[in-house]
Amino acid sequence: MINSVEAQKCIRETLVGFPPRVISAYHTFVEGGDASNLDIAVLGVLHFYLAKKPAEPLDALPGTTRLVEDLGCDSLTMMDTIFMVETLFKVRIDDAELIQLTTLDELRLHLRRLVKESGPAAA
Repeated sequence: MINSVEAQKCIRETLVGFPPRVISAYHTFVEGGDASNLDIAVLGVLHFYLAKKPAEPLDALPGTTRLVEDLGCDSLTMMDTIFMVETLFKVRIDDAELIQLTTLDELRLHLRRLVKESGPAAA
């Protein structure tokens, strides 16, 4: 799991241009480990990279929202999102597992599991 010092560096160098809500959720998750903040941060990163952005944050959409069919995620969007999530949370996301994720809930739960396995402060 990423520590507070690394998180501050990521905020300054990696999350430049991201909405304050995503940055705040990331910081709050690192400090306290609340899974809802992990969800906001991860889904905020995905929202940032979507070509056609929904009007509302992704964490406000139903968990059954499909990544490809409903949100228009393509391979570039997913790769950008995964690279950023791996950088922010110091996790490794397996491509074979990624292909099987089709909804927001599946993505959210998979990343919660990965982050939890990566360290004691995780969700």
